[in-house]
Amino acid sequence: MYETDSPEQAALRETVRDFCRHHTGHRTGHQTGHQTGHQTGVTAWKRLTGELGLTALAVDERYDGMGATVGEVAIAAEELGRVLLPVPFLSTALAGALLSAGESAAAEAFLPGIVTGTLTAALVFGGDITARGGRLAGTARHVLDGDGAGLFLVGAEGTLYAVRAEDAAAEPTGTLDQTRSQATVTFRAAPAMVVGPDDERAENLMRVLIAAESAAAAEHCLDTTVDYLKARRQFGRPIGSFQALKHRCADLAVGVASARATAHAAVESAVAGDRDLAVVAALAKLYCTDVFWRTAAEMVQLHGGIGFTWEHEAHRYLKRAKTSQLLLGTPGELRRLVGELADLRQAPAAT
Repeated sequence: MYETDSPEQAALRETVRDFCRHHTGHRTGHQTGHQTGHQTGVTAWKRLTGELGLTALAVDERYDGMGATVGEVAIAAEELGRVLLPVPFLSTALAGALLSAGESAAAEAFLPGIVTGTLTAALVFGGDITARGGRLAGTARHVLDGDGAGLFLVGAEGTLYAVRAEDAAAEPTGTLDQTRSQATVTFRAAPAMVVGPDDERAENLMRVLIAAESAAAAEHCLDTTVDYLKARRQFGRPIGSFQALKHRCADLAVGVASARATAHAAVESAVAGDRDLAVVAALAKLYCTDVFWRTAAEMVQLHGGIGFTWEHEAHRYLKRAKTSQLLLGTPGELRRLVGELADLRQAPAAT
């Protein structure tokens, strides 16, 4: 589908894209944010895991997985994010990859459920969580896919732990984005199993996947907007022929192409295990979510009055873009992080 895809990756992308076409159909923005959207997500999740086995992509074959890499997970995340399919794929698939590469006891305990899709997972970063004697305590907010998760992978004091949902308290958090849940998760002396020693890599991989998802969603926003401008007529001709609108779309196209290249570079860095992944992941998440936000905002504007109503999908992409911007570091926090990691200190002034 893209020049950077291998033949196998192109086949995976086309399969997931066809799946998404079938499960999104002609839904309206109103339906996706409410009960119909929830029902669609439940049905899609059963087929996505049962028939396609996407949560097993980056799980080692010894655990009945497909033995692929985070690169293939990113491809699936792009196509699911392109249509904002309301399923907890991002967190669960990444949890499968992390468990597969971690301690065998945790992998054997939780991977069978993740591979079959009967167990969903959420990754917990930040907050005030501490680890003592194999138990976790503390609270983390805005946990992606945390509402309804059966397993939490928790980063605490440089180690990644696995905690069963019944040993934690998850309270749903209301957000702009009604297609993906967030939660406040509290641990009170929760028994935990060690997954691995590197919780920072887990957070970086999540940033990479959010970047890839955002770049694909931005591309969808641009394509949909261009199609609309070609079809909508005013003063006897398509409004897409007006020079001012051409310029706006051209600027968006440059941004979307750059975001796609940035996301691809971040995914390649993650697959290769580059030492500078922390910098690349933060930059990719920062840039791609910014492009997504600007493209979604223009999508609303260029669709005129219908762009912000429940009858059109544009408002859903705008909401997803804003929440993605704030996950795992606001733009300001990520800029500071990149400056610290890359040692971008201000040079002394010339005398």
